[in-house]
Amino acid sequence: MFYNSINNFRAIAIMFIVFGHSFDVSGVVLDSYWEVFFRNLLSGGTILFVFISGYLFEVVFLKKFTFSKFYFSRASKLLWPYLLLSIIPICLYIYVSNPISDGYFLPKSEGAMSQFMIPFLKYEVTGRFMTAYWYIPFALLLFLLSPLVVHVLKKNLKFKVSLILILSCVSIFIHRPVDNMNHFHSVVFFFPVYLTGALVSQYRESFLKTFQGNLFWLLFLLSISFTLIQTYFGDVGSYHKPFFEFKGIDYMFLQKILLSFFFFLLLEKYSKSNLFFENLAGTSFAVFFIHPYLIFIFRNLKLPTPETVLFQWVYFIALSFIFILISMLLALFTKRILNEKSKYIIGYWPDLVKI
Repeated sequence: MFYNSINNFRAIAIMFIVFGHSFDVSGVVLDSYWEVFFRNLLSGGTILFVFISGYLFEVVFLKKFTFSKFYFSRASKLLWPYLLLSIIPICLYIYVSNPISDGYFLPKSEGAMSQFMIPFLKYEVTGRFMTAYWYIPFALLLFLLSPLVVHVLKKNLKFKVSLILILSCVSIFIHRPVDNMNHFHSVVFFFPVYLTGALVSQYRESFLKTFQGNLFWLLFLLSISFTLIQTYFGDVGSYHKPFFEFKGIDYMFLQKILLSFFFFLLLEKYSKSNLFFENLAGTSFAVFFIHPYLIFIFRNLKLPTPETVLFQWVYFIALSFIFILISMLLALFTKRILNEKSKYIIGYWPDLVKI
């Protein structure tokens, strides 16, 4: 049967990611404490995504792990659509006057190598050509650590928990890299999240017994508490800074780790088969690849946005769901037309987890 809980969690995670990316094009003005609070609550969904990725690594690959099989499987799902979908925005970036972002990798001298080849390679390596695409080169780097993850998961529980706590302490002080450009920095930041997801899967039954009844709501309250603290200090969204620069605690990391635990436990208890969530989970990577294109198109349409606070938030929610629905429908349509080839073009791998 389908593993409904984790599939529904995948659907929720991609919704968080799209919601987080939709703020900047929705026209929402953060004029009050509670507006910033909800922005912080809906931002940082990448942590949910990485938690699920670690969880699925333990479920799907650990028992019969071979590095070459695992890495080829993951890389083939990400690399081909990434390379294909990067061509248009990178060419626009190079050949058209700065249409997408804010001047990264502009040529510094004359000649084809400096003007075209070097910028093209820099965009490909960093993913700095479209919203969210930095995640793909980061993930390919993270997956190289899979033998280390296997080694850690073979250790005793005390060692694994201690390691995750130590690495998490590092993460909350280093924050995410500036503009998500340094993927080695990102790997250090997200690695304890990946390990945590794998550990929760490995000790799934014990974890569920520990949080029997409604105890898991405590995790939600703790997550909300860190959101309130982050908002109180005036911090908006995910934290970004150079690796060795000190700028305090990353409350978003703590908030989203706790929210990951909460969603896992909530969905284990209440999850049922749901057609919308099933389709969204199955198309989650395709939605991930497609929605930045929709945001880019919408941003360049420069449509007027509501002026009143209430309509701004209604507009934001509606726009986010429109991006999700259009991305999902485009994925399903492409799959119907191109069948198996769709996975190489838009990353549509309808691999719902089964047990």
